[in-house]
Amino acid sequence: MAQDVFQGTILNWIAAQSLDVAFILIVLPTMVLAVVGTLVVRGIFGLMIAPGSTVGAAKAGAAAEIYAVVLGFIIVFGFSDFQEAKRDVLQEVTALERLTAQAKLLGTDASGEIATAVGEYASAVVVHEWPVMETGRTSPEAEAELAQMSNAVMNPAGGANALSQFRLSALLDDVVKLRVARLSASPDPVVSGLIFQVLFVGAALALVSGWFVRGPSALVHVLLSAMLSGSVVAVMILSAQLLYPFSGPVSISAEPFMELAKLAQQ
Repeated sequence: MAQDVFQGTILNWIAAQSLDVAFILIVLPTMVLAVVGTLVVRGIFGLMIAPGSTVGAAKAGAAAEIYAVVLGFIIVFGFSDFQEAKRDVLQEVTALERLTAQAKLLGTDASGEIATAVGEYASAVVVHEWPVMETGRTSPEAEAELAQMSNAVMNPAGGANALSQFRLSALLDDVVKLRVARLSASPDPVVSGLIFQVLFVGAALALVSGWFVRGPSALVHVLLSAMLSGSVVAVMILSAQLLYPFSGPVSISAEPFMELAKLAQQ
């Protein structure tokens, strides 16, 4: 379990880096290692690897195709989860807006209380909860505001009739469900640890796959090895960033909650 947490922390760190920083710290060193390894392998095993080696090419091609399928699955999975998390955020804000609109139809003192509670909850999500969501954690401040909003909605002294109370309760349930989905968008340590292992194996494969298949030109061999390793590792960084939708350069903005908080203050 500790190993999974450590690997998940590394994966989270990779996902939080900007593209420029990730290129300097991860992609570029990988390309350098690929070039050095290519030169070493050519120097040691150059006479043993024929320029037209079909066996080496077949093995490298099979390994690359297998991992391409795995990596493609991770990217599609990550993009799907990213879009789902973005949709959950927009749906949660929409449910809060509908909750405010439904409360205004009551025409009682509870209307303003519910609207204020919604605005304070949205503000707490932006200020306190958004910074810690990259690791799937919750904010005590946001939880307290959610409880306050729940009390305002479920207060029987608000003067709402049975139908209005039912609609308000249903919208509140939607907010709670969508909040849980938003908080669980980032992978837990066990899943992120497994993903890290798959990506680590892919990085190693991208690093060494170009070493043992060479052509007659040393320059072409070195360039192809560097390009292969760099491009694969760059794609893996993108897949890691998609798996953490609330951190890094590829992240979901808190702007919908900001706008909701501003509207509540007006």
